[in-house]
Amino acid sequence: MMEDIWKKRSAHYQKKMIRYSKYILNDHFVIVCLFLFGALGYAYSELLKTLSENFIHGRIIAVFYFMFLILIGKLATFLKEADIVFLLPKEKELKGYLQLARRYSMILPAVIIVFGTSIIMPLLVATSSFKFTDIFFFVVYLVIIKNIELEVQHLCMKISFRQLKIKIKILFLFVSFIGKFLLIFLSPLVGIAYALLLTILWFNYAVKYRDHFLYQWQSMVKDETTRVQRIYQFINLFTDVPIMKSTVRRRRYLDFFLNKSKRQYQKTYSYLYTRAFLRGTEYSGLFIRLMLIAMVLILFAEPFMLQLLLALLFLYLTGFQLIPLYFHFDNMAMAVLYPIDPLQKLKAIKQLLFTLLLIESLGIVVISLVSVSLLETALLGAALILFSFLFSYLYLPSRINKMEKMQRR
Repeated sequence: MMEDIWKKRSAHYQKKMIRYSKYILNDHFVIVCLFLFGALGYAYSELLKTLSENFIHGRIIAVFYFMFLILIGKLATFLKEADIVFLLPKEKELKGYLQLARRYSMILPAVIIVFGTSIIMPLLVATSSFKFTDIFFFVVYLVIIKNIELEVQHLCMKISFRQLKIKIKILFLFVSFIGKFLLIFLSPLVGIAYALLLTILWFNYAVKYRDHFLYQWQSMVKDETTRVQRIYQFINLFTDVPIMKSTVRRRRYLDFFLNKSKRQYQKTYSYLYTRAFLRGTEYSGLFIRLMLIAMVLILFAEPFMLQLLLALLFLYLTGFQLIPLYFHFDNMAMAVLYPIDPLQKLKAIKQLLFTLLLIESLGIVVISLVSVSLLETALLGAALILFSFLFSYLYLPSRINKMEKMQRR
């Protein structure tokens, strides 16, 4: 029974993700990503040419990079709120259900580990005695450790005390950090042997310890809901996700900017969009993350043309990802009933998006002063302002028109 439930839920989830993927992997986004990865790859290759085997920081970076890789991917259980009542009598069979969940949850992290390791290998080869063929040992080690990390998540599903969960996770991070240190600084084979030893110890002690406790259903359902909502938040940047529950925060410290938007009939949507951006975590959080990433890349990118290309790409990404803000109030009855000219809605989103792109442009220009001349900074600033204007007042209206046509179908 539990196996059948898992098959139905996983098939339904995969079907839904395939349907949404066509909106994510659209032509514009794919082209931008190709340019972005190409630019980053070029900058990465140029950086490697300046490094030597005496650059010990390369291996230190790899240790923390591998720590980051194994933390990607949560245990996908597909549990729902109703399961707290209807599946509770089947708790003894839940162990087999979660084993299927662990195998499924291992697929994406394994793919990311392979690609992520292939990215860091040139740095390790350039700054140490490793060879490209050693990628096999790194991947094997990381997959083993990731499997243990998923088992740790499984164990935490049976623990009700938050402090105990934190202690277990910290202990896992500590022992896995030692393994990565052995892997990088001693020998890949020693690292794999250490990972296998941890696996044996885990299944001899931790799994037996886990069997003495009951599942914390409410906590499990809450964690799964949070995991799915994060995926929907990402998808919502490209298309409307009706079942997504957005989170809102008060953020009193931003009231100053909100008060600047006058509460007038002619500026209704200007106020609503500003409020939605400042208090909606999916929009403001995305904007801040993209701006910070762009500033960090600009700081280390050389030459000037590469900086210009990266800056324009990130401005495009930021603007493109914020377009769904235009449809934010479409499902709110009162917003639809407002006796307001529809053109006011488009005007408001153009003004807000132009302002946000200018803010990001300012941050990029300021950080570029560290590595380029004043003349190049002035050229960069002029190019970014021109792009912000063209994107907000020329590209944005046409893109919104296409999205509205797709929604009517």
